[in-house]
Amino acid sequence: MAVKVGSARIDENGKAHGGQAGDQTGKEVSTQNWYLHSKGWRVFRAKNPSVAEKIAQCMERACKNSKIGYDQYQRNTLYKAAEKVGFDVSKVTTPCETDCSALVRVCIAYAGITGLPEGFRTGNMPSNLNKTGTFTELTGSKYQSQSTYLGRGDILVTKTSGHTVVVLSNGSKYEGTIHPVEYALGDRTIKYGCEGQDVKLMQEMLLKLGYDMGSWGCDGDFGDCTDLALRAFQKDARLDVDGECGPATLVALEKAVEALEGAACSGDSCPINVTIVGGNCYIRTAPNTDGKILGVAHRGDTLPYGGQVSDGGWLLVQYKGQNAWVSGKYGRIG
Repeated sequence: MAVKVGSARIDENGKAHGGQAGDQTGKEVSTQNWYLHSKGWRVFRAKNPSVAEKIAQCMERACKNSKIGYDQYQRNTLYKAAEKVGFDVSKVTTPCETDCSALVRVCIAYAGITGLPEGFRTGNMPSNLNKTGTFTELTGSKYQSQSTYLGRGDILVTKTSGHTVVVLSNGSKYEGTIHPVEYALGDRTIKYGCEGQDVKLMQEMLLKLGYDMGSWGCDGDFGDCTDLALRAFQKDARLDVDGECGPATLVALEKAVEALEGAACSGDSCPINVTIVGGNCYIRTAPNTDGKILGVAHRGDTLPYGGQVSDGGWLLVQYKGQNAWVSGKYGRIG
């Protein structure tokens, strides 16, 4: 039996905004069979099963309430209406609008988790969900590329800005609440298929050294892009090119990063720059394409590095006296 998902999808005219309030077609906010999005899914599961159940209940009720439609320009009118009735969307009787991420925000509020920002969108959803401490991210193709292991109440969000849905039924191999084992960097040999914080830290080092992490960035999932980057580093470092980060490769990575940072030091300060190497790119207020555009960086420009790499591989920089971000696709540290 197919796994069902629910979401706010599109307005009655097939557009992102401009339609009438409420669901005019029965499909603006509705259920459908699970599908693999072209941008890929990230999967978040509530640590408390009762939270997951309430998230699913709220999505089901929203999909059945014809007063709730889709419009990105009026995306928070549902939230304001639902807030008055304890976020029980079945009690919303005034025509209103939402979009995919704003609806998930309402579902999470119904489960008792409030405080998510009004600007809660697919681009910043993973970081905001992690900040709540309520969710576990399930990584790897087992969860991200099929529905078999998904569970009711799981939240799926695209790996880059795009779409989000809530799972409404259990997959045939659903395992219940999961708390994955976390490895510290160096606890194990990291190889293709590994997932976790240690993988993410290794990816961040590779990115700092200028190796391409692809469109997924530093996501903690050792896939094809990470394999190519690690092998390229091993070749450059004259190590055995086996695509595995064991003790020798890890030591070489750490020394290379230390050398990069040390080379930029002068006196008591260590100004490290991000150099734009991939063509012109936007400088934004957040590590995603939802961030406000502050300016444009051109190929060859340098910006002071802020010492942080986001999950999506964006680089923190200083721009006109404030923190800003550029995509790791275009910038290289050092």
